[in-house]
Amino acid sequence: MYFGGMTTSGGNLPPAGWYPDPTDATRIRWWDGTQWTDQYQASITEQSPGEIGAAPAAYSGPPILVVTTNEIAGYRITAVHGEVFGLTVRARNAFANMGASFRTVFGGEVKGYTKLLADSRLEAVDRLRMSTYQVGGNAVVAMRFDTGEVGDVMNEVAAYGTAVTVERIES
Repeated sequence: MYFGGMTTSGGNLPPAGWYPDPTDATRIRWWDGTQWTDQYQASITEQSPGEIGAAPAAYSGPPILVVTTNEIAGYRITAVHGEVFGLTVRARNAFANMGASFRTVFGGEVKGYTKLLADSRLEAVDRLRMSTYQVGGNAVVAMRFDTGEVGDVMNEVAAYGTAVTVERIES
């Protein structure tokens, strides 16, 4: 993917340290790990032909806390930004499908599907974090997973929850 003179190895995220500018959706801005800098780049989000099917880059922005509870011990929710989600749909390998058919006869774990679902969940949570960051949150409460099939050969995993801004409670 191309981001104003920079490329990534795939996916929909800019290179590490560069994030969508919260004040201008047409550009990306450098985050030095503690604060925004004055460095900007134009953001061109079309996927190049060589990146079709490329593995997504992992979320590497400011920390986003993700919990399945409605509250976070030791933190106070100061703003609610609304529902956010991360979604991925992955195709299953035809040979894995044949192997899975044999497993239904003899029983046992279908390791290829286990890995597919585990990787899909990680990717969905990474995308959930990016969505939270884009709406201005620093945490997600009440995170849940939803899974399903698309056709007979693809699995869908959605991670969803409520994006919030939290601050540590001083004791």
